[in-house]
Amino acid sequence: MLPCSPLPRRSSMSVHSGRRAVDASLTASLVFVSIGSGLFLPLSLVFFVELTDIRLSMLGVLVGLAGFTSVLVPAVAGRLADRYGARRLVLVAQGIQALAYLWYAFARDPLSVFIVTAIMSIGGRLFWSTIFAALADHAQDGLRPQHWWFALANIARTAGIAAGGIITGAALTIPGTRVYIVLALLAASCLAGSVLLMLPVARSRARARVPGASQAQGTVLRDGRFLGLLSTNVVFAISTLLLGLTVPVVMKTALDGPGWVSSVVLVANALLISGFGIIGARQGGRREPFAVLRTAAVAWVVGCALLAFAASSALPFAVAPLAAAVLAFSLAEILHAPTSVAIVSNMAPEAERGDYLAVWQYSFMAAEIGGPILFGTLFTLHHSTPFLVVLALNLVTIPALRMLGRQRGRVALASTETVRRSDSPLPPSRVDQAVIGGGATRRGRW
Repeated sequence: MLPCSPLPRRSSMSVHSGRRAVDASLTASLVFVSIGSGLFLPLSLVFFVELTDIRLSMLGVLVGLAGFTSVLVPAVAGRLADRYGARRLVLVAQGIQALAYLWYAFARDPLSVFIVTAIMSIGGRLFWSTIFAALADHAQDGLRPQHWWFALANIARTAGIAAGGIITGAALTIPGTRVYIVLALLAASCLAGSVLLMLPVARSRARARVPGASQAQGTVLRDGRFLGLLSTNVVFAISTLLLGLTVPVVMKTALDGPGWVSSVVLVANALLISGFGIIGARQGGRREPFAVLRTAAVAWVVGCALLAFAASSALPFAVAPLAAAVLAFSLAEILHAPTSVAIVSNMAPEAERGDYLAVWQYSFMAAEIGGPILFGTLFTLHHSTPFLVVLALNLVTIPALRMLGRQRGRVALASTETVRRSDSPLPPSRVDQAVIGGGATRRGRW
């Protein structure tokens, strides 16, 4: 009799290797997107200042107005992701950004500058409105949990911005304006490469959707628990931006220190997030998710207190608090980034996950608009004031998160009673485990 066991084992190994190859392709795609974006982020205004005759004041208005063209993108992208699949929209977003970077090399008049900047804004917003839904779908039958993929996306974004900034800084030491064109073409090439690397991922995974599930209009806007979490995350998004937004200004205006110190602080933050992001995701995945977010809030409270002290001190006494603040802010982001997205992903009904994750991006949009206004207004009152205000806001989130966690418990208990009244084949104890574990609740695993 011929042995038959090696065939299934070989088939299993083949599937395992195939998934690893797809995972590697997806990882490389995220890295290419991040490096491409990081290459051009420092040039968003300087590029047109150097290559056009448009005044800086006019450029600021054009870029600012172009940013408003993407305000509705998350709301539309979420519904399209649930209907047609998130990965398709990720591919479209990557392609849009590649074409925009290519067009940057030719835009010279105000109208073309506005159009290309608007296209870039729409492409970037579309990408971040759909990539987490795509990662959640990919994680469903893959080798890695979604926490891991969400952490990797944050690591790739942080590392890409840092690497792109270093490359751009080195390239700009070359005299002449051709280097700007080269950087734009290099960024376009990175985005084009990310599209090619995403293609096998898109082909290998079907979009996660419950057959026959209803597409109720406005469900996400009627979910009070999600809206409460969204409001809380505005504070966390502002906290995430705070280090990069404020340290250069504090160093120059409040401490009268050398500019390279700011670079060291921001690079250290990027290295810590890149080096320990996956470890943070693993630790966060082993604990109650709202408790993880409360820990992140406490870390931001400590970091803000240290920055407030540093901003009101003399330079020699500010070095140690700045270094400690970098550690606190890095820890907070390592815990917050994957856990918050995982909560939203698991909170959403299966057929509306793309909508939830896309609307989630509005908390970051609000922070991008409100953060600079908050800092610019409060910093003129006293150098430590903006940090103390953000500290107080983080303190408020701690009891708010505790309340949201308790609401989760009540939802799970109510769902348990519903299942018990149904004709479930599971005994009562197994029903409790299934519901609390997330297998039977409408709102998912949290």
